Amino acid sequence: DESSDQEKKTENKENHITKPRVSSKTKSKKKGSPVAQVKKAEREVLLEQLEGVDISDIKTLILDVKKRFPNHPRVWLKDVQSYFHMKVTLRESDPGMMMYEPNYPYNMLDTELQDFLSSTFRDIPENVLISFYTEMLESLAKDVRNGACGYYHRILLQSMSHCCPKVVHSKEVTAKLQLLLDSSVTRSKECVALLWSLQMIPRNKLDTKLKVWFTWMLPILQTRKTERPVQDYILRCLENIVSEISEGKEEVELGPSDFFGYFDLVFSPNSNLLSHVQTVLLETLDLVKCFAFDSRPDKRLRSFFPSLLIRLQQCSTQQKSVVLRYLLECLVQDAQCWLLWQQMFGKHLSNSVMLLEHIHDNWPSFIKIVNKTAFKQTLNYLMATLTPTSGKGKVKENQRRALELCTDMSHAIGSPLKGALKLAVVAMIVVSVIYVLHDVKEFGSFQASRTGRVYSSFLQHQTVINVISTTRLYGGMVHKYGMAHVPLLMEYLYTICNSVSSTLALFAVFLQSNLNYLIDNREHIILQMKAGAEDVWNRTYSMIGSLTTPENMSQIERRALLYMDLCREYWAWGSTHVTLLAATGAEQATALFGAAQEFVVNNFINEPVTIDRLKEWGLVLFTLTTDTVSHYYETVYNATFAK
Repeated sequence: DESSDQEKKTENKENHITKPRVSSKTKSKKKGSPVAQVKKAEREVLLEQLEGVDISDIKTLILDVKKRFPNHPRVWLKDVQSYFHMKVTLRESDPGMMMYEPNYPYNMLDTELQDFLSSTFRDIPENVLISFYTEMLESLAKDVRNGACGYYHRILLQSMSHCCPKVVHSKEVTAKLQLLLDSSVTRSKECVALLWSLQMIPRNKLDTKLKVWFTWMLPILQTRKTERPVQDYILRCLENIVSEISEGKEEVELGPSDFFGYFDLVFSPNSNLLSHVQTVLLETLDLVKCFAFDSRPDKRLRSFFPSLLIRLQQCSTQQKSVVLRYLLECLVQDAQCWLLWQQMFGKHLSNSVMLLEHIHDNWPSFIKIVNKTAFKQTLNYLMATLTPTSGKGKVKENQRRALELCTDMSHAIGSPLKGALKLAVVAMIVVSVIYVLHDVKEFGSFQASRTGRVYSSFLQHQTVINVISTTRLYGGMVHKYGMAHVPLLMEYLYTICNSVSSTLALFAVFLQSNLNYLIDNREHIILQMKAGAEDVWNRTYSMIGSLTTPENMSQIERRALLYMDLCREYWAWGSTHVTLLAATGAEQATALFGAAQEFVVNNFINEPVTIDRLKEWGLVLFTLTTDTVSHYYETVYNATFAK
């Protein structure tokens, strides 16, 4: 009989016990580690004790207690607790269970026992289960503090959290857990054991895990009573959560209060953190910032900007660089931050000057990514705020510096239409030059061209003649006055003008001579370029021939000839279309210029511009605008409201 019982236990162990899967590499690496040896020995002892748990005994025990106390489910739970207390007596060496997988020691139970415990707990009223859960937490803290066994508490706590998660999230449990944590901060093992129980709250949601860490574990780090084991355990929990979030695809969201609690702890000079803990927290700061900033940044960063700007006051150099970097990120991604900065500028002038100087120092990279319109509006507002009025007294140094930075950056960014205006002017000049050259080429000379005739008629107009004569008259008067009173200045100005004109004349002569040389010797230049190209081709061909076989050379020649044929075809096709496009464009430009010229001659040269004509043009423009607006209004109205 004893041998048959032993075989049944062995079979039960092989079929139902869930063991952690460890690769052969990991086993060989940790074989000689003291931690691995303790872990293996402790797991084997626990497994041996759990083999003594007989599910039939538990069922008989519960049936018996239910008959004796039918309406007292709390007594049923107490008997289950006593049974596990009697069977599991192993003391845990690691109160935080960091050596094991997250669901240890619950995963050491066989499946039948897990299902039975789950069904038993589901039959218990929720208020009784909550009370029992809080008592189990208190018993766990007490036993760990006294050096007694805590495994049976952990098994029952994990079983309740798996089958009844609402119990773990209840207000009574969280309040009791907070009370126990507050009283156990100075007792390392007890505190770590209670922190282990926090991991049963989030289950498998990474967002909830992160929230639990910031809600429960971060305040413990902020106190000045935490010891090294507690800090190390909390740090390990954060590293595990960050690693899971980085590897997974679940989106997490961190609020401003949690982020700034972490931020202030990292840079606090009076914290009780160990040096290696503070270093790791600082290295993880950018990842925590991503959790806070990356979720809907165009809507959420406005919640972080004011607190970041305030923290620029009296901070270390390292903290200042981090805050400035985060402030720039807020300004770039959330347009509402510009308005917040305008509202806070006067009250936080010194901090705003630091931000302006940082933007000014990083101008080349900042101007490429910033919203220039919002930035320009903010600069205009700040300059209007900082500009001193005539009645005020002495301007402060911060105000003067801020105004100087704003003015400098406002000039550097320029007007939003500045680039478009420059491009339009350049395009207009290029088109005008092309038209004039085409016009002169068509008629043979400038005097015979349309442009020359317009220019001649313009100079012969009476108004232009009067303007020229008046300009010459006043120019002569200025010359006489200058030579009579400031002759040296006039001679200096004339010398500069003569020097500039002579330089331009020499440049024109140089340009004309070179153009004439190119035109006169164009055939010889083309022959030289052709000979040079042939020489380069022969050298290249010889070099390629020396590096490959004749068969490859013949293949390369065939592909080159095919490519040249294709280029010739495409060139013929493209040149035809480009010529047609240029001719069409020239005709349209000529017609447009003729119409514009006729309009100018008829309305401004042949007939004088009077007040009555201006009124008539204004009336026509007003009528045209009114008709257009009425037409589009009726169209939109009929399309939207008619039905």
